Amino acid sequence: MSLTKLRRSSTSYSPSPSPSWELLFLVAQYLDPKSLATASCVSKSWLESFSSEDIWRPICSAHYPSVYNLKHVDPAVSCHRLYGIASTAASKLQLQKPIKPHLPLNDLLFVINARTGESSTLFTLSKPCDELQIDPNGIFKFAVDIDLESSLKKEAIREIKVTWNVVLRGWKAVFNMMESCSGKASLVPEAEDLFSKELPLPGCCSNMVTASSLVAEIKLGFCSENYTDEEEGIEDDGKFKRGKLSLAIMNTKHWRYLSMDDALRHLQHFLLPCDA
Repeated sequence: MSLTKLRRSSTSYSPSPSPSWELLFLVAQYLDPKSLATASCVSKSWLESFSSEDIWRPICSAHYPSVYNLKHVDPAVSCHRLYGIASTAASKLQLQKPIKPHLPLNDLLFVINARTGESSTLFTLSKPCDELQIDPNGIFKFAVDIDLESSLKKEAIREIKVTWNVVLRGWKAVFNMMESCSGKASLVPEAEDLFSKELPLPGCCSNMVTASSLVAEIKLGFCSENYTDEEEGIEDDGKFKRGKLSLAIMNTKHWRYLSMDDALRHLQHFLLPCDA
C-alpha cells in the first residue's frame, strides 16, 4: 500500500470512543480485587482508572485495616499498592486451600444485648445474619441501625456492658462471642467505639490460629435525637435514641478481618457436631 493510500485509510478510520472514567468507576463497584487487577491490564487508561484511590481505599481498609493505616506514615503510597503488598504476604501464609465451611450463614441468629452501668437495658437485638447489612468485600462484618428502648442522656451511658451470642437456627446450639464486655459507646455522629473479646481455640483443630489471634469485635455509636439548626431554631437536647452497631471477627495475628468462610469455619466447631 502506498503512503498516500495509507494516510487516506487512516483518516477515514474512526475508533470507537473509550469508556469514560465515570463508567469505568461504576463498573469497578461490582468487581472483586482480582478482577480489578485483571481489568487494569487492558490498557493504560484502564490501569489509571482501575487504580483509583476511590476504588481501592474501601477494599484495602476492609481487608487489611492495619496495612491501610500505614498511609498515615507515608500518604504518598497508594491503597492499590498497599493491598498488593498485604495480599502477597497473606498468600504466602496459606499452605493449603481450606475446605468450604459446613455452616451456612443463613442458619445463624445474632443476639446482642447492651446495658448501662446501672443494669438498665439500652437495647436487645435478635436478627438472622442474612438480614443484617453484610459487608460487600466478602468479610465477616455486619452492620445494623438500632433504636434504644428509651431516650437517654449522655451521662447515662458512661459505662456500657455488651453481650453477643450466636445461635444456630432452631436453637440447636449457642456460642457466646462476648459476655458483658464493658466499654463506652461513642456519642459523636458517625463515630463508633470498640468492644472486643478474645475468642477460644477449637479443641479439635491443632492447626487453627492460636486463641489470642481471633477477637470478637463490636463497634457501637449513638447520634443525637435532634439535630442543630440555628435558622430553624432547633437545638440538640442532649438526648439520643438512635445508633449504629457493627459486628466482626478480627485476626490480630495478621491484623485483618476474617473472611466469611474463615469465620464460619471457626464458628462451626462450636455450633455443629464434630462429624458434620
